[in-house]
Amino acid sequence: MDEFYKDRLNRVVDYIQANLEADLSLKELSGIAYYSEFHFSRIFRVAMGESVYQFIRRLRLEKSAEMLLLNTGKSITEIALLCGFATPSSFAKSFKKHFIMNATEWRNKSNALFDKKSTPIQIENGQISIIKGSPVWTFKKGDSIRQVVIENFSPSNVAYIRNVGPYQGDEKLFNQLYTRLFQWAGSRGYLNEDTFTLNIYHDNPEITDNNKLRVMVAIPVNSTVKPSGPIGIIKVSGGKYGTCRFLLKKNEFGEAWDWMFSAWLINSGYERDDRESFERCFGEKLIDGVHYFDVDICIPVKAK
Repeated sequence: MDEFYKDRLNRVVDYIQANLEADLSLKELSGIAYYSEFHFSRIFRVAMGESVYQFIRRLRLEKSAEMLLLNTGKSITEIALLCGFATPSSFAKSFKKHFIMNATEWRNKSNALFDKKSTPIQIENGQISIIKGSPVWTFKKGDSIRQVVIENFSPSNVAYIRNVGPYQGDEKLFNQLYTRLFQWAGSRGYLNEDTFTLNIYHDNPEITDNNKLRVMVAIPVNSTVKPSGPIGIIKVSGGKYGTCRFLLKKNEFGEAWDWMFSAWLINSGYERDDRESFERCFGEKLIDGVHYFDVDICIPVKAK
């Protein structure tokens, strides 16, 4: 697809992702892209593999499915309205058609996705210590120690390139994405010795079909940087995050994410907030001949 189209579609997809609870009309979205409704609908379907309506409905359903897992204090009706459905009945019908079970069955059955165990170490305040005024959870996982801290991130702009499709364990794909991003950023002087990278995830692989998974590889940039072709600019909202540092082999990322949601999050007193989850990447390391990725896994949280 032409780079010009990608720039405009990036703006629309970013807007949809940030406003799923709103009344997203075709007229409004085609206006953001500066296309006629007919032309926009055609281009969107070619680029995303589904119509605008199908894309919005699927994202709303998948968001509701994850909220049913993680926000157990909210009723099904509350979740339906928060995810942009006009009525509980329209949500119930769409949810059952998409997931082949109703929302109550999904909530009950899918709790098994997060039943993985880890043993907390008994330290200063039971299972939690306080460091620099923030709680720190320390866990033993096999022969390693994992510590989860609460961090407050400031809102910041990032330049990104988006991929839609399978990505888990695909080192070649990420290398290709970062090569394109770095070529763009390097030629414009946006890279320096302090630059770190972000892998920003929008979907739960346990819920979303592999061919529809969205990931953005990104670097921080200042507010004056403009989008260009496939390179979009978006503001990461910042806020409170549960963060844990890992050294991971390329096939260990899924386990690390699962562990953050199961061993830590469900026992932390927090619940997942509706903001971006991401990996903050600090490069690669070779230890005793083994290749590791040095990353923070960062989950947006709020008090239950």
